[in-house]
Amino acid sequence: MKPLRLFPVFLLVLSGVALAQQHEAPPGEPTHDVLTPQEKPDKSRLRDIKGQVLDANGNGIEGATVRLKDLKTGSVVSTQTKKDGAYIFYDLNMNLEFELAATHEGYDGPVIKRVSEYDTRKPAVRNFELERKAPQASAQKQK
Repeated sequence: MKPLRLFPVFLLVLSGVALAQQHEAPPGEPTHDVLTPQEKPDKSRLRDIKGQVLDANGNGIEGATVRLKDLKTGSVVSTQTKKDGAYIFYDLNMNLEFELAATHEGYDGPVIKRVSEYDTRKPAVRNFELERKAPQASAQKQK
């Protein structure tokens, strides 16, 4: 007699599973189907440009500004270096040429480097070495 009482519960659970499987997401909404692989963007023609801004002793310069200029469009973006002098620009088109310039207050500059479309390295690495500015105020006082 107990199996017969559980039969309606079983049918209710089974119909709920069937309805859940038939539900489709509205157009434009993501489907969260774990079994269906999601299409990943093609990054084969994208690369990162990274490096470090260093002083003459090879120490990283924190807070240096690294400017990236797209030589085709003229658009410019910039970033600040981390504590170790590291910077990175993500997902840049490999078919474009870029100019990088590194500056920091108290150092001569800017130091400029280029990344060519013919440079196929992933990531492209450009390190900068900045020289300290000569102390002009103290040199003038000594004269």
